[in-house]
Amino acid sequence: MNIDIVYLWVNGNDPVWRAKKEAFERGMPHRSGEALAEARFMDNDELKYSLRSVERFAPWIHHIYIVTDGQVPAWLNLTNERISIVDHTEIMPREALPSFSSPAIEWCIDNIPGLSEHFLLANDDTFIGREVSPDFFFNPTGQPIVRLKKWASSKRRISLYLKTVEKAQLAIKKRFGKHIRHIPHHNIDAYRKSDFKACKRIFEQEINETIHRHIRSEKDFQRAAVSYYTLAIGAGELHLMGRYNRSTSLADKLTSILRNKFTYDSRRIAITEPDIRAVLKKYSPTLYCLNDGEEANDECRERVRRFLDDEFPQKSTFEL
Repeated sequence: MNIDIVYLWVNGNDPVWRAKKEAFERGMPHRSGEALAEARFMDNDELKYSLRSVERFAPWIHHIYIVTDGQVPAWLNLTNERISIVDHTEIMPREALPSFSSPAIEWCIDNIPGLSEHFLLANDDTFIGREVSPDFFFNPTGQPIVRLKKWASSKRRISLYLKTVEKAQLAIKKRFGKHIRHIPHHNIDAYRKSDFKACKRIFEQEINETIHRHIRSEKDFQRAAVSYYTLAIGAGELHLMGRYNRSTSLADKLTSILRNKFTYDSRRIAITEPDIRAVLKKYSPTLYCLNDGEEANDECRERVRRFLDDEFPQKSTFEL
């Protein structure tokens, strides 16, 4: 079974790309702050380090696709046959361009020429923290491992993103009678291309409307629907994130309690966190995301860069 990985990447520091985005914003009747926040498009070379983590801990990955808007990382080694740049124009309808919406772009990745049936979807701020095998992402029958975390919607402010997730949950409930209340773990996710295409047939109108929105909207249909769909029809395996997951043995749970240390499959860490290494030591996640945000500043980003350079010092074959 070949397993590819797809990255969405944008260099928001690129003056040509910024000019395109600013021209688009000037044509908008009103600016959407959350949808076009600068942090969504910042580039701190995270992709370079994420690829180092892939080569170090998941060398079995078959092919790497980087989906971009007319951009190529300056450090990328395009002579490496295991990596390809995919432009938005290759997979998205012309009338949907330019796109500044990751939900829209994500619904088009099944159009990537040559993409394998089994693939992973990642953002450039996600990293693999230890050696993993394919069965971390797909079970022995080839079904995706769906990693979700518990969510009590009444206890927190509903962001634009969570509104779109909730919309997907309710759509699956209406269509299949199964209400999955958990939310994505915001990390590297496993999918089958055929499940993507099935969702696009079942929810054709909602997904087409999402694809043709140039910026994020609370009306979007989240790609989490694919994971919910696989669970609803019994074609995916649920792993709930938390202190433990379903695969954790009783002996490991007891050992973890005694040592006052918890194990997570994945962990989301804000880059404003002053000691990233301490967080990783405490939770020992297999996957982790270093999430930028409006509260972050250049000092935070420089600290993250130093951490990544120390964590993944060896250049990968994907670099010049």
